[in-house]
Amino acid sequence: MLKKLFLILMINLGLSLQVYAYNMESIEYKNINDGAKVAYTSGLWTIKFDKKTTPYYIKKISAGSGSYSEFYNPDGDFVFSTGCQYEFILNGKLYGYSNYDLKFYEFTFNNEILEQRELAQDEVQALFDKYEIIKISDFTASTNSLKIKKKFGKFKVIILNDTDRYFYNYGYSSNNAKFKTYPLKGFLCITKPGMIQFSHFGDNSKEFPWFILLVR
Repeated sequence: MLKKLFLILMINLGLSLQVYAYNMESIEYKNINDGAKVAYTSGLWTIKFDKKTTPYYIKKISAGSGSYSEFYNPDGDFVFSTGCQYEFILNGKLYGYSNYDLKFYEFTFNNEILEQRELAQDEVQALFDKYEIIKISDFTASTNSLKIKKKFGKFKVIILNDTDRYFYNYGYSSNNAKFKTYPLKGFLCITKPGMIQFSHFGDNSKEFPWFILLVR
């Protein structure tokens, strides 16, 4: 009990709500940009096709703060949304990442209906083999904290959500660790050890608990 209270006190004293304004890092898979055209043909997704003969979809970013990806036909009719903020095509497969779920999905069409499948941890690791995956369930239940040891050089991690929790408007803050963020919210490149807080505007409540990385 005393250990728990001490940790909470140290977190309150050691963390500020200032978010480091580093330039964002990029991942090796290029995002499908707003206005880009994609097609699904013979069971494969592609951005290279004959627009005169192949049905295709145009990506648009939804209005509002969610910035969800929506896809329309050439006539401007809505066809589907991935519910994600980042998509890329690899080996004919369409992958999406949700900054609010902290999860990856694969999308396919079945009888003209878009189907979504959540990627398992090993599938995410195969896509990003230079990153260490940290699951939300790895954080201790009593303090929502996790001790990790920084590897030499740039320490790249992925916080992967293996729960049903939602992370809308969550962000990172610290006053002693140094890190860079990515367009994908669960990704971090840690360059200096310290305490990193992942929270909803610094809140720590039942609805919006914080998650603390103690990087040695």
